[in-house]
Amino acid sequence: MKTITKLAALLALTGSALALPEVGTMTEAVSAAKAKGCNIFVDFTGTDWCTACIHLRNKIVNSAEFEAAYGDKFVLVPVDFPRTPELVAKISDEEKKEREALLASYKIEGLPGVVLMDAAGLPFEVIHGTRRTPADYMPLVQAGLDKLAARDAALADAAGKSGMERARALDAALKTLPEVCRDKYAAIIAEINSLDPENTLGYKGYGDTTRLRIAQMEALRNLLTTFQGKFEPKELVENVAKLDAFLSQENLVPEVRQEALRAQGDSYAFLRQLDKMVESYRKAYEAAPDSRAGKILKKNLDYYKTHMGM
Repeated sequence: MKTITKLAALLALTGSALALPEVGTMTEAVSAAKAKGCNIFVDFTGTDWCTACIHLRNKIVNSAEFEAAYGDKFVLVPVDFPRTPELVAKISDEEKKEREALLASYKIEGLPGVVLMDAAGLPFEVIHGTRRTPADYMPLVQAGLDKLAARDAALADAAGKSGMERARALDAALKTLPEVCRDKYAAIIAEINSLDPENTLGYKGYGDTTRLRIAQMEALRNLLTTFQGKFEPKELVENVAKLDAFLSQENLVPEVRQEALRAQGDSYAFLRQLDKMVESYRKAYEAAPDSRAGKILKKNLDYYKTHMGM
């Protein structure tokens, strides 16, 4: 009964009108954006469980203020991560992997997350989380559009140049964007590499880390799936051992190492081995201190130090 009541409450939140035209897939989004001459608002969401996601959609994106400012500037495509079994069953395993890969490629560590793309599907901004009001959120969207304008101005400046001068101008265009967006510009990176055979600008192999992170994160999530429902002491010890083996890989990217160490700390917490829990969380923080998860870990570590003397 509680589940039904909760679901009804969530559904009640979804009754507001759509401020942005909505399509079902990225292919449709690119087609619609090109036809309308606008950009794409990719909404990573959990429509049946994530209250922050529902707030973002209905109280911010579907608000009159947002529609007035951006209703003609974007088409919206949701990338959903439902939990209701009936909804999960409708998504193929291949599609699930594609959605998880997208999350990893943009370093979206929690829902909601939004990626702003141009009509060709090239990203120019990533927005993490939601905000309390449209007035709080809309400047983040505008900042993204400002980056798009800066990108386009830099690309226009590169148009009349050649050789290394053009390579540097293209590099300047990429640097107007968040780093997590740059490796999606494969054609520009390929051109820079052709113009810069000495790799002065450092684009040889650019994007390899992203591909490695996606593959490693998928492997870690597959491993963590095997831990579900295993809370007996013997099982938790086995979980820790499996994570030790995973962490022994020398080429783990920092965000993946952080997630594995955080999971290990969680296992130690269930085992009530608090010293080892804190040590795992500390190593997790140190692996990627500037990540969203790293900042949360830092707050937790400060709490343990202040209130538990650990």
